[in-house]
Amino acid sequence: MRFIATVVSAAILLFLVYLVVGAIADGYFGANIIPDGAVPDAWSAPDSWAEWRDIVLVLAGLFWVLAGLLAAIFMVALIVLAFAVRRVVRENAAPALDSLRQSLDNVRGTAEFAGETVASPIIRVYAVAKGVRSGISAITNLPDRIRGRRHGKKKK
Repeated sequence: MRFIATVVSAAILLFLVYLVVGAIADGYFGANIIPDGAVPDAWSAPDSWAEWRDIVLVLAGLFWVLAGLLAAIFMVALIVLAFAVRRVVRENAAPALDSLRQSLDNVRGTAEFAGETVASPIIRVYAVAKGVRSGISAITNLPDRIRGRRHGKKKK
């Protein structure tokens, strides 16, 4: 099946190449590959460079018009896309950001509450214990006696 499709495609391609070569040779070189009499009232290839120039100018103009239309359509599509993105951001992203801001405020409030109710009492207890220990140490020189030091001399 693939071989048959390849053969048919090759035959069509060869026929199209024959038509193009025939039209060019008929128009430029005066060859009679495609006789004008074979197809009455048919289009025949241009006979001079001026005719080819005119055809190319018309085709270039058509392509420029097509390019302009496509550019205008592309610009309209970009503007519509920009408005759609703006609408989506306004309708979806703004409420999501507000919700995120509220969640962050809740987390901040929870952290402050935990700091005040949990950490502050523990810090106060440690501070009082350290203060009492420092006071006893200052009065009785307890750490030096525990380590066996006397007035800055190390025990060997």
